[in-house]
Amino acid sequence: MNEVKININDVKKAVYFIANLTQMQGDRPMQGALTSKADYMGGIFDRWINIIPERVLFDKIILPQVFNGQNVEVITDYYDYNPKTAGIAPDVIGIKYNDKAIPFVKFDNHWYPIENRPQIEVKTFKKNQYMVSLRNQGYDQKYLVMAEANFRVDYLVPILNESLFSNEIFLDLHMDDKIFIISNDEGNIAQPHKVELSDKSLGSVKLLIVTTAEDFMKKAIKCESRVSIEYIKICEEYPANKLKGACCGNLLDYCIANENGLYYFNSNWYERVDEEGFTYKNGKKVRTTGFYVSSPENIDILKINKSNFYIKAKKDCMWQNNNLLREHVYKITFDILDRSSNDGEEYFMSKFDINKLNNSMNKLASDLKQAVAEQ
Repeated sequence: MNEVKININDVKKAVYFIANLTQMQGDRPMQGALTSKADYMGGIFDRWINIIPERVLFDKIILPQVFNGQNVEVITDYYDYNPKTAGIAPDVIGIKYNDKAIPFVKFDNHWYPIENRPQIEVKTFKKNQYMVSLRNQGYDQKYLVMAEANFRVDYLVPILNESLFSNEIFLDLHMDDKIFIISNDEGNIAQPHKVELSDKSLGSVKLLIVTTAEDFMKKAIKCESRVSIEYIKICEEYPANKLKGACCGNLLDYCIANENGLYYFNSNWYERVDEEGFTYKNGKKVRTTGFYVSSPENIDILKINKSNFYIKAKKDCMWQNNNLLREHVYKITFDILDRSSNDGEEYFMSKFDINKLNNSMNKLASDLKQAVAEQ
């Protein structure tokens, strides 16, 4: 089981912690983590929501698989500190086995790993994201647990007191149409609907892979400082008669393969390549994520536009997770995430290509068991 629901009991500690961060703005060690945006509490929740899946991933998916139902739970980092001065603790700072805490790090004016204990980072991405990314903050020797979160758009509703959504309040919201509405033949205005409270889950979280940060950075695309990232979004069938006779060449004219089994666009894809080897699209320095295709020699590029290109499959083949049919035409949409004002390096990969990463679940399980055995 790699996907589970997130319920209210799963988030109580995280909610309390985020509320604490909110109230202590300007008077707390971690203030730098909150003052980058002038958000109220709702915005702060949105920016800190990814601490919620960490506990769920380990307590409901990973640890039950490793310890087969034994009494073990994750210890999440709820300390208050400024990472610029204290360093960055891993997302998992330890586990509790039979109610005994087993730390993976210690703080001695700075966070330090404990020898022979697993160092674990958790990166959670939204379901509708097309890319996964990582900034290297000393992660080279760490496990990387990658997950996909699918929170309800109204994920805060189950957390709020139900008395806020009483029938009395709902009825009091009712507007008097006789006073305000002359006609509404097209149905452009409506009364408020009753808030649905029966679903107590906040959403779900899915474990994508347990790998290592080192393997991810080796296989992902590194964007240097102020270099934007181009990525492929959607592949969808397109009417063939609209592009009859068009052709820019074979896909292999525009890409090359690497040892990971992915293809990357070559210089023909870009507007220009400068003397330092940087490639440009739409006037910006860009790198482009890789993509999987089963037989590029069987794909012709018919037309290239600013934000999409059109391909024709000469034989049945695969593009990412899409089955392309012989003689059918497809429109592939891409986009550029602007990083022209971003000073840091960042590694990017298409979410479709996560299966190219080495699976380190068995190694992590061994390290977790060893940490328990040494106690």
